[in-house]
Amino acid sequence: MVDSRAVSRESKSEILRASWAPWLVFLLHVFISRVLNAYILFPPLDIPMHFFGGVAIAYFLAACLRALPADAMSLQVRHRLVPLLIFSLTSTATVFWEFAEFFSDLLIGTHAQLGLQDTLLDMALGAAGGLSFLGMAVRSRTLLAAQGSQGASGPSGPVA
Repeated sequence: MVDSRAVSRESKSEILRASWAPWLVFLLHVFISRVLNAYILFPPLDIPMHFFGGVAIAYFLAACLRALPADAMSLQVRHRLVPLLIFSLTSTATVFWEFAEFFSDLLIGTHAQLGLQDTLLDMALGAAGGLSFLGMAVRSRTLLAAQGSQGASGPSGPVA
């Protein structure tokens, strides 16, 4: 029997380890935007940033869901629910990122959103990044491993 406090520490540690990805994309965005002013100089740079933002958020969310104890949901439910949750929460995160860009434009006077087409493309790219992560994780068969289950990948796995 696994001590529930140990599982909790392991889960927190796994989630913290996975948080590097969204932080990296965010800090890179700030550097590109505020220091280099590169989005003004080279607007297409926005495209890979939104895509990799979706990958990073999906990676983090997968680690959060993977940190759930193995007995939190049946394997049959896990196979259906985890990919759906990762995709829907990644897509939700892209929407909230666009809300933040909108309010930044409105309140601070930035020019992050260039119009409806740009905003919708940004959201589609974030969702596509999430789907790409899901495809890689499902193919590597590590997406559905749960905390305390056999075959759960360690820190080097795609959802650590």
